[in-house]
Amino acid sequence: MAATQRVIIHMSEDLALRVSSTARSYRDAEKTWRRLSLATAVGAKQRKAIRIQAALRRRAEWPTEDHLAEACLRGRMAQPDLDRDWPALTEEERAELSLPGMWPGSERPDEDFSEACAYTLDYDLIWRARTAAWRISEPWINEILAQGLGNLRALTEDQRAERAALGVNVITFGAIVRQGIKRHWPTKGHTLFSK
Repeated sequence: MAATQRVIIHMSEDLALRVSSTARSYRDAEKTWRRLSLATAVGAKQRKAIRIQAALRRRAEWPTEDHLAEACLRGRMAQPDLDRDWPALTEEERAELSLPGMWPGSERPDEDFSEACAYTLDYDLIWRARTAAWRISEPWINEILAQGLGNLRALTEDQRAERAALGVNVITFGAIVRQGIKRHWPTKGHTLFSK
């Protein structure tokens, strides 16, 4: 079994509802299938076989919120702008990316991040996405910091506009997941569910 990690992704209520309501409908379908299958089961062996079959079919036929979010992330990571052989993160960079807080320039005042959604995703996939986000964003963040635009509170309106112009190029792990949910929504039986 692949290693996993729990992550928090901030997103709009609409995106969060898309994931949760879809997963809920799949969960309801699984419950119905299990109820109907167990109703005709004879003996403990048959009931156990039905539970095992349900577990084996779950990812492909009744994906959870975690499965849906991971499939969306896999779809986004398969796109040419992210699917590259990025230089590996150094130990220091990995430690920095594990710290809480926003990256300079990653503010998006026009986007809604009101819902904090927790997903358990494949560990290697998370770090592939974090590596891509960092490698794409690093030069832009460095430019923001080099121009003295790091502390948002201390900036004038002109400086804020300059920071926002540079920050348009900054992409975070959370942004990659949100883009995946928006643009790479998997369909039932999609091959991304079988990873």
